[in-house]
Amino acid sequence: MDPNTVDAGLLQSRYRLTKQRAAVLRALDNGGHLSAESILDRVRDEMPGVSLGTIYRTLEILREIGLVQAFSFAGSAARYEAALDKHHHLLCLDCRSLENVQAEGLARIAQGVADRAGYREVDYALTIVGLCSACARVRAPESPASGSSTIAGRSSSSGGSSV
Repeated sequence: MDPNTVDAGLLQSRYRLTKQRAAVLRALDNGGHLSAESILDRVRDEMPGVSLGTIYRTLEILREIGLVQAFSFAGSAARYEAALDKHHHLLCLDCRSLENVQAEGLARIAQGVADRAGYREVDYALTIVGLCSACARVRAPESPASGSSTIAGRSSSSGGSSV
């Protein structure tokens, strides 16, 4: 994360750059999507006494001022990343890998939908869920001659009775 962006974000807010905030931002510097617990592990390398509560409070402050983004899907634990340019996500339903992607033209679509509904000051996020290529290979459907298929992780046989 660019130190100038961090300084500008903090200067525009009522917060100062504490050593805990700096450590959390450094933990997120590699561009990954980390859980609060993973961030805690990284921060404890520098500051052994830091608590998970401190990490959550720090993440919330950094999110409020736009330096951190939180991502969660379908009740899963939030994952955090340094605030980057506007982007969207691909999420694998099996291995839970999360990848940043760009979606050109989505802003126009989102604004059009919002305009029709009378919404203003619109933000939007797209999450595409499915199977990554590695998980799709593992789940590759059996040949059509076998009479079975896999749907959302459940096998079904065409010759059996239904419940």
